[in-house]
This record gives sequence, structure tokens and C-alpha cells, in this order.
Amino acid sequence: MIRTFWLWDGPRFLAAARKGVYLDERAARVDRFHPVEAATVSLVFPDLASVLTITDRSGSRFLQLRHRPPGDEGRLLFLAPAPGIAEPEALSGWEAVFHAVVAWAAAHGMQRLVAEVALDERRLPLLRRWGFQQTRCYAVWSGPAEVVERAFARLAGRKPVASASPWALYRGSRGAWIEELRSTPEDPSLALAQALIHLGARWRHPVYVQVRWETPERVEALRALGFRPAFALCRMVRWIAIPLLRPAAQELEVGASASPALHFPAVRQILSRLPEEIRMGS
Repeated sequence: MIRTFWLWDGPRFLAAARKGVYLDERAARVDRFHPVEAATVSLVFPDLASVLTITDRSGSRFLQLRHRPPGDEGRLLFLAPAPGIAEPEALSGWEAVFHAVVAWAAAHGMQRLVAEVALDERRLPLLRRWGFQQTRCYAVWSGPAEVVERAFARLAGRKPVASASPWALYRGSRGAWIEELRSTPEDPSLALAQALIHLGARWRHPVYVQVRWETPERVEALRALGFRPAFALCRMVRWIAIPLLRPAAQELEVGASASPALHFPAVRQILSRLPEEIRMGS
């Protein structure tokens, strides 16, 4: 039902990409990901490409995702062409593609497919229809390039914070994205300003800040540096059931005694299918 991207898929992909949608908001906003470029790299350097372009047999639907073995997560990046919610034939075609993608992902050890998109009326209904569930929603703030200048001014005359930064910085050709990794008792404005100055005094692009919790202290720090609320970022997850191989009776006994909280439901199901003399250990 699905296959990897081939050279002769190029013209169809170029046409479909014009009607595509990003499924990774960070990639779309800061321009760290280019669908056509990623597909080309996967053709020329298949062993080095981190992005996989998948299509159906007819080469009419394209899905791009990133998976780094042996990781258990596949991150969806781009889908084309995006169907309308009132196009039943197109929707059913994509449902078949996702069914095949889930089977492929399970065979490659993935436990979930993830899409992170802004809260809107187009992508979320589509993802929910294809079996994705919303697991978390983050607040994202945006600011102009001047926020970096304010960060330098905020840190003037201060010593750098010695502890590890609670913020992660992603730099792109059209913007930057700062993600809050954890909360700390420190002044959030100082930690955020220290992350911003890594962009350099000559930074001239928008900056986005992904916040885990909008506490009054964080809101005050963001506003003081020139940020304003932009959108809500939804983490959508399609969980994948990994098929379990049927172990021998001796392995079942070891697995059940070693970690019953993790393996007991699966062990009980398999044990119920074994002959009684094996279950009793005779």
C-alpha cells in the first residue's frame, strides 16, 4: 500500500506540495524544514537522510516523517495534498495510507507517531479522524527581532548563570524557536534572556517561545522582553501497538515474576492459551 519516494515521483510531489500542510509547527514557522529539499536528499543520500518520504502505490499522496533509529517515535512533518474535511473519497484514501504507515512504524519499533500543530480548524479534525489524540497543549508566544536587543540589555553587567539552561534554542533561516524544558526557581526573565543572546546581536528574524506553564512570573518575563501571545500548540499522538512474539513457557515464568506490573496483562492472555500442564509447571 505504501512505498518510499522514487525519482519519477518528483513532478507529482511538486504539484501536491502546493496543497500540502505542515504537521510540525516549529518546522513551518522557523523554516528549518523544506519538503522538496528533504525528498531530494533522501534520493541522493538515502543513508544520510533523516527524513523519510512515503507515498502510496500510485504516487498521489505523500507523507514525510522523521525517525532516528533506534528511537521509538516518528515525527510527522508534512502531508500533501491535504484533503478537505468534506471530501470523503480523499479522506478514505488517506485513512488507508495511515493504516499502512502504522503497520510499517510498528515493524520498525516505533511506539507512537507525533504531530505538533497550532490549534486550528483544519489540521486537528483531520488528525483526530486518523486516530490521533491530543495529549498536551502549550502556549506559544512570539516577538520581533528586537527581543534579542532587550535580552542583551537585561543581562548588562550581570554574570552568566552557571546552571544548565531550562530553555532549548532552535535556529532557522526565517526565525528561532525557544522551548521551555523544565521549570526552575530562578528568575525566568534572566534564564530566557540568556537563551536569547545566543542568537547574536545581529539577529533580524521573529522569535517564538514555547511555554510549558503560563505562570504569572513567566508571563511577566515574556511581556517585559517584548513577547505577545501567538497561538496554542497541540501535541497529537497516534499510539502504536507493538506486536509481541509468543515466548516459550519458561520465558513466561521469568517475565511474569521479574516485572508483573509491566508484563502481566500480556502474560495472562498468552498463558490462557497454553495447555494446562504447561501453565501448572508440570
